[in-house]
Formats: sequence, C-alpha cells, structure tokens
Amino acid sequence: MTRTKVLNPRTEEAISIWEKGVSKEKDGSMSDAINFYRRALKLDENVEKIYRKKLYDEWNALMQMKKLSLSSSEETEIKVAKMEELEDIEDVDESILPCWILDMLPNDILLKIVGHVVFLSGESWVNLSLTCSRFNDLCFRTSTPYKAFKDYIYPKQVYDNEAMYLNGISTFSVLEKELWGDDYAKMIKDRPFIKFEGVYISVVNYLRYGSNEEGSFTLLNPIQMITYYRYYRFYEDGKVLRLLTTDEPQQIVKTFSRETQPREADLCSWNIGFDNNFGRLQVSRSNDKYIFVETLEIKNQGHRIHHRLKWISSTVEDNEGHVSECSLKNEKAFFFSRVKSFATKDS
Repeated sequence: MTRTKVLNPRTEEAISIWEKGVSKEKDGSMSDAINFYRRALKLDENVEKIYRKKLYDEWNALMQMKKLSLSSSEETEIKVAKMEELEDIEDVDESILPCWILDMLPNDILLKIVGHVVFLSGESWVNLSLTCSRFNDLCFRTSTPYKAFKDYIYPKQVYDNEAMYLNGISTFSVLEKELWGDDYAKMIKDRPFIKFEGVYISVVNYLRYGSNEEGSFTLLNPIQMITYYRYYRFYEDGKVLRLLTTDEPQQIVKTFSRETQPREADLCSWNIGFDNNFGRLQVSRSNDKYIFVETLEIKNQGHRIHHRLKWISSTVEDNEGHVSECSLKNEKAFFFSRVKSFATKDS
C-alpha cells in the first residue's frame, strides 16, 4: 500500500485554487478559470501534474474500495450457500437471503410499476433498468414503458396552432398512427420534445479586442474574454422564462422560476412547428414597439435525445412590419440541465 505524500501548505493552496479553476471551466467561465489557473501556477508551477496525480489516487482508492466491496459480497454468498446446505440449522437470518418478490409478481404488475417510475423521470426509468436483468428487459424490451412515456410527454408539448390548421391536423393521434404505428420507441427517438424538469443553458465565450492607451509603444492590442449566459425554462402552459445575464448557473438555476423571476428575465411564449421533423422551436415576446422571435431546432446531444437547442435565427419586427435579423456570430447552442428541485419563494 502506497503512502500518501504530504504536501506543503503552499502546494495545497495551489491545488485548491486550481480546483476552483476547473469548476469555472466546467461552467464555461473561461476568463475566471484562467485567472485561477494563473494564480495556482504562481504558487506551484507543477500544480497541474500534482492535481492530476491527486485525481488518479482518488480514483484508484475508489476502485480498491469497490474490489473490497465485491469480495465481501462474494464471501457473503458463499456463507449463505453453506448455511442452506446445513439442514439442521432452522433459524437462518432472513436479512441475508435473496428477495423473491420479482419471482412472485407477474409481469403485468411489474410493468405497472415501471410505468409509474417512467412518470417520475427518465433518470428513474434508467436507474430501475439497472437494478436487475428482469427489470432491464421490462424497461427496454417491451413497448409498455415507451407508450407510457409517449402518453406522458407529448400532450405537454405546445404546437403551432396555425401550422396545425394549415396542415389539416386537429389531433396528433391519427398522424402518430400513420408515421410510427405502435413503434413507440422509434417515435420517442425521432419526434423531438421539450423537457420541463430543468433549464436549458447556453454559455457564450468570445474575445473582444481593445485599443492601446494614447502614447503607448506596444504593438499588441489588449484582449478581453467576454462570457455571458442564456437561460430558458419551459412551462407546459406555453410560457418560457428567458434570461440573458453574466451570472453563472450556480447563482441562477436553483431559483429560476416564475415565482422568483429575476428582474432582467422575460416571460415569453413558445411553440413547436412542423418543420425539421417537428423540431422547429419558436420563442417569442413583444413590447409596444417590437416583436422578438428566436427560432431554434431541437437536436440530440450524443446519446441524449432532444437535449440540445441549436440556433436558426433571431429576428426583430417593428410596428411597421420591418424585420431585422440579429447576428448569431457569437451565439452557442443551449444544452439541457436537469434540476431536481427549484427553490420556492418562501425558501
């Protein structure tokens, strides 16, 4: 067993500052992250190597603990087997025996349990599937959970009424049958939807070039990294809370709601159109002079389906009907961030 090397206070402080930089970088605040990294390097020029070694040691310790846990479990199974072989022992500790509930309950009842879990969250659905092979089969190899999720999520979507009227659609049930039949898994995979259990966040970083002071002899212009954030929180009634700010997610997300609406936030309307395979999203707001429309497309993020909002356009229309396009040069896509619970006004 290797001994942990004792670090001097200066190095420990450098690691602590470096970790703050890592946290800022994860949030997309590159300017703050760079400042923390520079401070840490001034204290110890090898801080990055030491930090990586620290991460490896922590990971290695975790793996060792898991091995010990597995070994302990194997020993327990052996002990249980031996106890079962001893017919003369009647008082066996029931806490170490397996639970037979899955063998006792029929699939119909277990599927109802799966359906209720699906309504809780997609995360709970996945976690249940990981408990055992039988639940894995029930969660992902039967149509019931997919149908339950389809019936849960799509009625909450707000579609463009004008587009529905022009396409002669009064209800989606017929269209769903024509396009996907009973293949609910394919429907969920192919048909985009907005998620409500969290916040969509866009992190924007760009460089702004300044000018030198009068009389300066340097040939290099100063450069400043600008970071700002865009937030969307969608509601099932067709409203969406929109915010553009320099405040980081830690300061915004937990209290980002209509009940605790930030002063700079706008309460907008949203709907989904039929373009881009039912993935065209519009967020609109207006005042006495202008109508603002932001158009995005619901996209996948790797294996996370419908997790990203990609910019298409941003327009401003005045009272005379003149439409101006806003530049999207620096804008970045939104990514969904799940929030387990939002703070209330009283909390």
